Amino acid sequence: MLRSVLVGLDGSPYSTAAVELGVQWAQRAQALFVGLGIIDEPTICAPEAVSLGGTAYKVRRDANLVAEARMQVQGFLAHCAERCTAAAVASLLHEETGLPADCILAQAQYCDVILLGQQTHFHFATQDGADETLRTVLKSCPRPVVAVPTTVREGHAVVIAYDGSLQAARTLQMLPAIAPYDLQEVHVVSIHAQQAAAVHCAERAVEFLRRHHITAQPYAMATTAAPAAVLLEHIEHVQASLLVMGAYGQPVLREFFFGSVTRTLLEESPVPLFLYH
Repeated sequence: MLRSVLVGLDGSPYSTAAVELGVQWAQRAQALFVGLGIIDEPTICAPEAVSLGGTAYKVRRDANLVAEARMQVQGFLAHCAERCTAAAVASLLHEETGLPADCILAQAQYCDVILLGQQTHFHFATQDGADETLRTVLKSCPRPVVAVPTTVREGHAVVIAYDGSLQAARTLQMLPAIAPYDLQEVHVVSIHAQQAAAVHCAERAVEFLRRHHITAQPYAMATTAAPAAVLLEHIEHVQASLLVMGAYGQPVLREFFFGSVTRTLLEESPVPLFLYH
């Protein structure tokens, strides 16, 4: 049962959408919303080569950047407090200092699920572009992670990508335990080069869900097309609002040569991804 939702705050549009989804999930499940704002002081103050006499300037600059980052984080937390109050959701807000991935992984041990932006921008004080926090967390997190795009769809359809891997099986087990709402329309998609293998894989997942009183429709697809493209097409076909899958399930060599389905969907999915490694 979902009791707490951890949302990482970085001030980006992705983070804003994650806050909105986190508030919705916490409201539905009467769960605790945990907001985490992080001051990335280790990166701000990282050693770097400076000109002669530049050390004192760097110390002052770093101190100013840390102070500015703290003010921004306090703004992120204030926004969360307002949203939770407006939605009558219980909240717990944390301001922490450290490497973003480390802070998130530490807090994850207290919560049921982690919501992060599909792109993360926790290095906002030192860089303009996205950082690798989401991918780092995904590979080491003890809890499921939901990667949230900038727009969250309304709807009840859930697509489960199931390939029979260890990661997929773990993810399937976690979903009924912490789903924030009734799983009324569930589609299990299994993709394989051979139809019989795809059917067998889908049936296993559907039977597991049935034992948890969840009715799911199997979609066994025999194709050599890229799995990510097939899943994206199915998401649009059923107008899904959530995609569930195991993260980084392929062997290392296969991911190197053929590309990671997880990586592709993190870049292109129009709906939140419920991922577990």
